[in-house]
Amino acid sequence: MNWKPSEMRDLFDIDMPEEHSGSDVRSILVDNEQTRVMLRENARTAFDGSKPIAILGISQLWKGVGVVWTLLSEQSKENGFALSLGSSRFIRMMYVERGYWRLQATIIRGDEIARLWIVKLGFVYEGTMVAYGPDGQTHDMYARVRI
Repeated sequence: MNWKPSEMRDLFDIDMPEEHSGSDVRSILVDNEQTRVMLRENARTAFDGSKPIAILGISQLWKGVGVVWTLLSEQSKENGFALSLGSSRFIRMMYVERGYWRLQATIIRGDEIARLWIVKLGFVYEGTMVAYGPDGQTHDMYARVRI
């Protein structure tokens, strides 16, 4: 697996499962220069050969605090160890390079695979947000804090 700074085309070249959980970050990203710069600086795409299989990014809420988001293809499940290792390295790098002290992520309540993965990445459960998702789904908030 090869990791590279993300490009706008990666968002649409990734084969997302038809039944994926969570909101799709692609629906809120506008194709402009600001988004392209944000992707190159704050997101990484994992490739299997020339095919993107996962994208991990961080959107800054304010200084020191960011929201982690992912786009995962069906094929990413076959690369769990390498995906977790690369994601962990990227998150550690962002703490240093961008000065984050808190990263947070939400998962749809009941998505056990997402829960296990976010915990493996060092995030801790903080609470439940009722009717939080774009379709009114209940989400659980997880955070990784560096003090």
